[in-house]
Amino acid sequence: MRTRTGRYIAVLGMVGALVAGCGSGPSRVDSAAIVGDESIPLSEVQPAITSVLTRPGLAEQLQASGGSGPEIGRVVVSQLVIRDLLERTAAEQGISVSDQQVTEEIDRAGGEEAVTAQSLAVGGARAAVRDQLLLTELARRDVDRLSVTADVAVAESRDEATALARDLAAGGSRAEAALAEPGTTQRGLTVRPSETPQLAASPLIGIPAGWVAVVSGGEGQRWLVIRVTERTLDGPPAEPEASAAARLDPATLSEAGLRLLTPTSLRTGVELNPRYGVWDPVQMLAVPAEQASEVIPVGDGAAAPPAG
Repeated sequence: MRTRTGRYIAVLGMVGALVAGCGSGPSRVDSAAIVGDESIPLSEVQPAITSVLTRPGLAEQLQASGGSGPEIGRVVVSQLVIRDLLERTAAEQGISVSDQQVTEEIDRAGGEEAVTAQSLAVGGARAAVRDQLLLTELARRDVDRLSVTADVAVAESRDEATALARDLAAGGSRAEAALAEPGTTQRGLTVRPSETPQLAASPLIGIPAGWVAVVSGGEGQRWLVIRVTERTLDGPPAEPEASAAARLDPATLSEAGLRLLTPTSLRTGVELNPRYGVWDPVQMLAVPAEQASEVIPVGDGAAAPPAG
């Protein structure tokens, strides 16, 4: 089994390159995050962060990859938010993983100690493996049926990207003018993971139709503005030899499953305690506010993102 360790360590090294306030509501004073109307309490997050920082060898590995204390905290909170969103999505869509499947996966990895040694294992090895299996199942079910069509523009700065995004969200002549610049825009870009499996884990696959996203291209890089005009999950079943799900390794499938949680994240709403930054529903991470993606509904009062 390939755990999510590599992803988290990589995130800790580049979280600054990825694309607050408490507000009012239930339990915000004592919450690390509010997901919908449910709280993830600080009392759950702080011990998880401490266990990472005090685990022999892991803290040094994380720090060598560029992970600071605040970044480690953001990754731990991210995993707990993802777990909540994943449970909601799995319940809505009838996806489940049995205890036996979790046990078998842990055995393949060499036991719980091996899983813990290779990953952050927030909440324990079994919880972490269950998350991975659920994400993989979500991707395996949807990745071959998914098709996304979008208009994409490139901007030199966040301010420019935000202005472009608002023009695209407004539609009409403003959107047409925003897309008129040759060389920095592409209209009607269609992504089908069944045809291009290398894009199966792209953030693009999770953005719902009728939304515009402003996404960082990385530290010192340009910003992307993405307006998704169509997103469907009704593609024909792929032949076994052509199936993207069959060709992708478990780690990439898990990453694709993570991207497929974006509609649930937008529909449910996630608010973080300011100490952990803000929630980025495109990158599906807690990030510093200045590095977060922005997601804008097209038109006035766009419908909520659909399930799935």
